[in-house]
Amino acid sequence: MNAVIDRRLVSYALAHAGILDEEGNLTEGASLLLAQAHAMVAMSVEEGWELVLTVPAFLKDSLSTMSRDNGGPGLPLDTGRTIREVAETAQTRLVIAAPYLHPSFATALAPALTTLLQDGGTATIITRALGWSAPNRSNANVEAVTVLREAAGTARRRLTVCSWDEAGLGVHFKVVLADDRLAYIGSANLTPGGTGAHAEAGVLLRGSRVRSLSRWLQVVADELTRRSVT
Repeated sequence: MNAVIDRRLVSYALAHAGILDEEGNLTEGASLLLAQAHAMVAMSVEEGWELVLTVPAFLKDSLSTMSRDNGGPGLPLDTGRTIREVAETAQTRLVIAAPYLHPSFATALAPALTTLLQDGGTATIITRALGWSAPNRSNANVEAVTVLREAAGTARRRLTVCSWDEAGLGVHFKVVLADDRLAYIGSANLTPGGTGAHAEAGVLLRGSRVRSLSRWLQVVADELTRRSVT
Protein backbone atom coordinates (compact mmCIF):
# COMPACT_ATOMS: atom_id res chain seq x y z
CA MET A 1 0.00 0.00 0.00
CA ASN A 2 2.91 2.38 0.62
CA ALA A 3 3.67 2.30 -3.11
CA VAL A 4 0.16 3.42 -4.07
CA ILE A 5 -0.04 7.09 -5.02
CA ASP A 6 -3.84 7.50 -4.77
CA ARG A 7 -5.38 5.02 -2.33
CA ARG A 8 -8.89 5.96 -3.43
CA LEU A 9 -8.24 3.96 -6.57
CA VAL A 10 -7.43 0.73 -4.74
CA SER A 11 -11.02 -0.42 -4.20
CA TYR A 12 -11.91 0.31 -7.82
CA ALA A 13 -8.91 -1.65 -9.05
CA LEU A 14 -9.72 -4.62 -6.81
CA ALA A 15 -13.34 -4.59 -7.94
CA HIS A 16 -12.27 -4.46 -11.57
CA ALA A 17 -10.00 -7.44 -10.95
CA GLY A 18 -12.86 -9.44 -9.43
CA ILE A 19 -11.38 -9.49 -5.93
CA LEU A 20 -14.03 -7.24 -4.38
CA ASP A 21 -17.75 -7.19 -5.18
CA GLU A 22 -19.88 -4.07 -5.57
CA GLU A 23 -20.30 -3.80 -1.78
CA GLY A 24 -16.59 -3.99 -1.11
CA ASN A 25 -16.56 -7.59 0.13
CA LEU A 26 -14.17 -10.30 -0.98
CA THR A 27 -15.50 -12.45 -3.78
CA GLU A 28 -15.43 -16.25 -3.71
CA GLY A 29 -12.48 -16.32 -6.08
CA ALA A 30 -10.53 -13.59 -4.29
CA SER A 31 -7.98 -15.88 -2.65
CA LEU A 32 -7.11 -17.59 -5.95
CA LEU A 33 -6.86 -14.29 -7.82
CA LEU A 34 -4.62 -12.81 -5.15
CA ALA A 35 -2.39 -15.90 -5.18
CA GLN A 36 -2.07 -15.66 -8.96
CA ALA A 37 -1.20 -11.97 -8.73
CA HIS A 38 1.44 -12.70 -6.09
CA ALA A 39 2.98 -15.40 -8.28
CA MET A 40 3.08 -13.08 -11.29
CA VAL A 41 4.80 -10.34 -9.28
CA ALA A 42 7.34 -12.83 -7.93
CA MET A 43 8.08 -14.12 -11.42
CA SER A 44 8.55 -10.63 -12.76
CA VAL A 45 11.30 -10.09 -10.18
CA GLU A 46 12.95 -13.51 -10.25
CA GLU A 47 12.49 -14.51 -13.90
CA GLY A 48 13.51 -12.68 -16.99
CA TRP A 49 16.34 -11.63 -19.25
CA GLU A 50 18.41 -8.59 -20.12
CA LEU A 51 20.25 -7.72 -23.30
CA VAL A 52 24.06 -8.07 -23.12
CA LEU A 53 26.31 -6.55 -25.78
CA THR A 54 29.95 -6.26 -26.70
CA VAL A 55 30.21 -2.84 -28.33
CA PRO A 56 33.46 -2.11 -30.20
CA ALA A 57 34.67 1.47 -30.44
CA PHE A 58 33.24 2.09 -33.90
CA LEU A 59 29.69 1.35 -32.62
CA LYS A 60 29.68 3.21 -29.30
CA ASP A 61 28.24 6.43 -30.76
CA SER A 62 25.56 4.46 -32.58
CA LEU A 63 24.58 2.69 -29.34
CA SER A 64 24.28 6.02 -27.53
CA THR A 65 22.10 7.37 -30.33
CA MET A 66 19.90 4.27 -30.25
CA SER A 67 19.42 4.58 -26.50
CA ARG A 68 18.62 8.28 -26.74
CA ASP A 69 16.16 7.89 -29.62
CA ASN A 70 14.30 5.12 -27.80
CA GLY A 71 13.89 7.08 -24.61
CA GLY A 72 16.87 5.64 -22.72
CA PRO A 73 18.33 5.37 -20.21
CA GLY A 74 18.62 1.61 -20.44
CA LEU A 75 21.92 0.88 -22.10
CA PRO A 76 22.46 -2.89 -22.49
CA LEU A 77 24.75 -4.75 -20.11
CA ASP A 78 28.42 -5.15 -20.99
CA THR A 79 29.53 -8.67 -21.96
CA GLY A 80 32.80 -8.89 -20.04
CA ARG A 81 31.43 -7.34 -16.88
CA THR A 82 28.29 -9.49 -16.99
CA ILE A 83 30.23 -12.73 -17.37
CA ARG A 84 32.47 -11.84 -14.42
CA GLU A 85 29.47 -10.95 -12.27
CA VAL A 86 27.72 -14.22 -13.11
CA ALA A 87 30.83 -16.15 -12.08
CA GLU A 88 31.13 -14.17 -8.85
CA THR A 89 27.56 -15.06 -7.81
CA ALA A 90 28.17 -18.81 -8.00
CA GLN A 91 27.84 -20.48 -4.60
CA THR A 92 27.48 -24.16 -5.46
CA ARG A 93 28.14 -24.67 -9.19
CA LEU A 94 29.76 -22.78 -12.04
CA VAL A 95 29.87 -23.77 -15.71
CA ILE A 96 32.19 -22.02 -18.17
CA ALA A 97 31.62 -23.09 -21.76
CA ALA A 98 33.10 -21.70 -24.98
CA PRO A 99 35.03 -23.05 -27.97
CA TYR A 100 37.61 -20.29 -27.69
CA LEU A 101 39.16 -19.16 -24.41
CA HIS A 102 41.99 -16.78 -23.57
CA PRO A 103 44.40 -16.72 -20.60
CA SER A 104 43.63 -13.07 -19.81
CA PHE A 105 39.93 -13.73 -19.42
CA ALA A 106 40.60 -16.92 -17.47
CA THR A 107 42.65 -14.76 -15.10
CA ALA A 108 39.67 -12.45 -14.67
CA LEU A 109 37.44 -15.41 -13.70
CA ALA A 110 40.06 -17.13 -11.53
CA PRO A 111 39.24 -15.38 -8.20
CA ALA A 112 35.57 -16.37 -8.42
CA LEU A 113 36.54 -19.94 -9.26
CA THR A 114 38.97 -20.13 -6.34
CA THR A 115 36.38 -18.87 -3.87
CA LEU A 116 33.70 -21.24 -5.15
CA LEU A 117 35.86 -24.37 -4.99
CA GLN A 118 37.38 -23.52 -1.61
CA ASP A 119 33.85 -23.16 -0.24
CA GLY A 120 32.95 -26.66 -1.44
CA GLY A 121 31.33 -25.83 -4.78
CA THR A 122 32.02 -27.46 -8.14
CA ALA A 123 32.95 -26.09 -11.55
CA THR A 124 32.86 -27.45 -15.08
CA ILE A 125 34.76 -26.11 -18.10
CA ILE A 126 33.57 -27.12 -21.57
CA THR A 127 35.77 -26.22 -24.51
CA ARG A 128 37.65 -27.82 -27.40
CA ALA A 129 41.07 -28.79 -28.76
CA LEU A 130 42.88 -29.37 -25.48
CA GLY A 131 44.18 -32.89 -26.09
CA TRP A 132 47.41 -33.79 -27.87
CA SER A 133 45.39 -35.83 -30.36
CA ALA A 134 43.08 -32.93 -31.24
CA PRO A 135 43.36 -31.55 -34.78
CA ASN A 136 44.71 -28.00 -34.57
CA ARG A 137 45.28 -28.13 -30.80
CA SER A 138 44.52 -24.71 -29.30
CA ASN A 139 47.42 -23.25 -27.33
CA ALA A 140 45.21 -20.39 -26.09
CA ASN A 141 42.61 -22.82 -24.74
CA VAL A 142 45.31 -24.93 -23.09
CA GLU A 143 46.85 -21.86 -21.43
CA ALA A 144 43.45 -20.57 -20.27
CA VAL A 145 42.52 -23.92 -18.73
CA THR A 146 45.94 -24.07 -17.06
CA VAL A 147 45.21 -20.72 -15.41
CA LEU A 148 41.89 -22.04 -14.09
CA ARG A 149 43.41 -25.31 -12.89
CA GLU A 150 46.06 -23.36 -10.99
CA ALA A 151 43.32 -21.18 -9.48
CA ALA A 152 41.58 -24.34 -8.25
CA GLY A 153 44.66 -25.22 -6.19
CA THR A 154 44.09 -27.99 -3.68
CA ALA A 155 40.40 -28.11 -4.64
CA ARG A 156 41.22 -29.21 -8.19
CA ARG A 157 39.25 -32.44 -7.77
CA ARG A 158 36.06 -30.33 -7.77
CA LEU A 159 36.97 -28.85 -11.17
CA THR A 160 35.94 -30.86 -14.25
CA VAL A 161 37.44 -30.04 -17.65
CA CYS A 162 35.76 -31.41 -20.79
CA SER A 163 37.13 -30.99 -24.31
CA TRP A 164 36.01 -31.84 -27.82
CA ASP A 165 39.17 -33.26 -29.37
CA GLU A 166 37.80 -34.74 -32.59
CA ALA A 167 37.45 -33.32 -36.10
CA GLY A 168 35.23 -30.29 -36.62
CA LEU A 169 34.18 -27.56 -34.23
CA GLY A 170 32.25 -29.89 -31.92
CA VAL A 171 30.96 -27.31 -29.42
CA HIS A 172 30.09 -23.75 -30.30
CA PHE A 173 27.89 -22.37 -27.49
CA LYS A 174 29.18 -19.62 -25.21
CA VAL A 175 27.73 -19.85 -21.71
CA VAL A 176 28.67 -18.92 -18.17
CA LEU A 177 26.16 -20.33 -15.68
CA ALA A 178 25.88 -20.04 -11.90
CA ASP A 179 23.84 -22.27 -9.58
CA ASP A 180 21.13 -23.16 -12.14
CA ARG A 181 19.59 -19.71 -11.65
CA LEU A 182 21.72 -17.16 -13.51
CA ALA A 183 23.42 -17.47 -16.89
CA TYR A 184 25.00 -15.52 -19.70
CA ILE A 185 24.42 -17.05 -23.12
CA GLY A 186 25.44 -15.34 -26.34
CA SER A 187 27.76 -15.11 -29.30
CA ALA A 188 30.87 -13.89 -27.48
CA ASN A 189 33.82 -16.19 -26.91
CA LEU A 190 35.70 -15.72 -23.64
CA THR A 191 38.47 -13.78 -25.31
CA PRO A 192 39.50 -10.12 -25.58
CA GLY A 193 37.87 -10.01 -29.00
CA GLY A 194 34.59 -11.48 -27.82
CA THR A 195 34.38 -9.23 -24.80
CA GLY A 196 35.78 -6.04 -26.24
CA ALA A 197 36.70 -5.85 -29.92
CA HIS A 198 33.86 -7.53 -31.82
CA ALA A 199 30.16 -6.69 -32.05
CA GLU A 200 28.49 -9.46 -30.02
CA ALA A 201 25.02 -10.03 -28.60
CA GLY A 202 23.70 -12.20 -25.79
CA VAL A 203 21.32 -12.30 -22.86
CA LEU A 204 21.53 -12.55 -19.10
CA LEU A 205 18.96 -15.14 -17.98
CA ARG A 206 17.46 -15.37 -14.51
CA GLY A 207 15.17 -17.87 -12.85
CA SER A 208 14.00 -21.45 -13.09
CA ARG A 209 14.34 -21.66 -16.88
CA VAL A 210 18.12 -21.61 -16.46
CA ARG A 211 17.85 -25.21 -15.21
CA SER A 212 17.01 -26.46 -18.71
CA LEU A 213 20.20 -24.90 -20.05
CA SER A 214 22.13 -26.31 -17.11
CA ARG A 215 20.84 -29.83 -17.78
CA TRP A 216 21.87 -29.59 -21.45
CA LEU A 217 25.38 -28.47 -20.52
CA GLN A 218 25.66 -31.42 -18.14
CA VAL A 219 24.61 -33.82 -20.92
CA VAL A 220 27.30 -32.35 -23.17
CA ALA A 221 29.93 -32.56 -20.43
CA ASP A 222 29.06 -36.18 -19.68
CA GLU A 223 29.27 -37.15 -23.35
CA LEU A 224 32.60 -35.39 -23.85
CA THR A 225 33.97 -37.19 -20.80
CA ARG A 226 32.72 -40.53 -22.11
CA ARG A 227 34.24 -39.96 -25.53
CA SER A 228 37.61 -38.97 -24.07
CA VAL A 229 37.67 -42.13 -21.94
CA THR A 230 36.69 -44.48 -24.76
